[in-house]
Amino acid sequence: MIIKISHDGLISHPPGRAFKKEYVNYIFGQLPKREVRISLAAFPNNPPHVGTLITFSLAFSLAQRLEKLGKSVTVVLGLVDTEATFSTDKFILEDIEYQKSLASTGKINNYLADFEELLKKLSSYFGNLNYEIVKMSSLSLHPKVPKIISKIINEKEKIGSLLFPKTGGLGLRSACSQCGLVDKYGVNNCYEDTRISFYCPRHDRYSIDIQKDGSQKLEFETPLRNLIRGLLYTEDNQEKDVSYSWLRITGSDHAGFYQEQTFYKGAALLGADITNSPLIVYSPLVVDWTGAKLSKSILIEGGYKCLIDQGLEYLFNWRRFKEKFGDEGLRKLFKEVDLWLEEPSKLFRSYTIFYFVELFKEEKVITSDIQLEEETWISLQEAQVEVFPKYDI
Repeated sequence: MIIKISHDGLISHPPGRAFKKEYVNYIFGQLPKREVRISLAAFPNNPPHVGTLITFSLAFSLAQRLEKLGKSVTVVLGLVDTEATFSTDKFILEDIEYQKSLASTGKINNYLADFEELLKKLSSYFGNLNYEIVKMSSLSLHPKVPKIISKIINEKEKIGSLLFPKTGGLGLRSACSQCGLVDKYGVNNCYEDTRISFYCPRHDRYSIDIQKDGSQKLEFETPLRNLIRGLLYTEDNQEKDVSYSWLRITGSDHAGFYQEQTFYKGAALLGADITNSPLIVYSPLVVDWTGAKLSKSILIEGGYKCLIDQGLEYLFNWRRFKEKFGDEGLRKLFKEVDLWLEEPSKLFRSYTIFYFVELFKEEKVITSDIQLEEETWISLQEAQVEVFPKYDI
């Protein structure tokens, strides 16, 4: 059976609710200190894809606009080197997931230059805006982290069930000094006051006393890292001797329920003053033809072959994007994202891959239908406003 979905080729944008042209001014008003640090995070397990390009572009666009209003802004990219995203670096033993991180295997270096190049280019478009690249493992070096970890351990049952309902653990880990393996979710951890005992299936137990040894050897699974980072930023925001305010930019797949439960509720349980928590700006999602988020994990597992076969690899790979479009392509994408801050109705929504296929065409050719094979479906949003070319999925 062939399903034909017709459209008029016009793009509609939902209203921006309370925010029309005032969005950036509103953000400016929520940042009381003259200096601002914009926090980004990325997994350096592949070249950046189009979703990453958009989030980074949004950060630099907002930085430029805030500077024009009188702020001094630095974009800070945290590369998440404490995760393992390749199947060869993971295994399960007795229902416990173990892994080696990108840092311990050295695989972070495979794509580090791509992220450095991308930020350098984006910065240069605005007269060399300030930016920094840090490894997320540096989070554990922060002098306030041991105190935060102690609070979390004191509430480990509540925090564990909130952040990791499947395991009930804290997602707190430390790599074995002999082989680099970690218990990903800290399921076999033992806690006694400030001492944490970890288990390696190859080399047995080892421990850290965070009061004596500090927290520099600790790693944090994503929801725990999100909570700790948010708590640190909250303290920075409320302390008068810290010269800057924090603002976070992340994908909108981390909006709503995720932040409400893993950050705001967790922070409240630990007694944090969430009125000073960092403002979060959510970047629009890039979704595939079904409405699902464009995912590097799916790509790593061999997905999206039909799109790659159609010459759309540039959507998933910064290197291919450069080869196909050069600097002008990145500038064009940035101008598109910059427009979303000018007209916020374009910011509070998702975009399909077909929107960007059309954006990067030299000449736009809008077709009247899209063919879908039997038993497939398409999101209502895409059917109404965003299906430009004709693709055989």
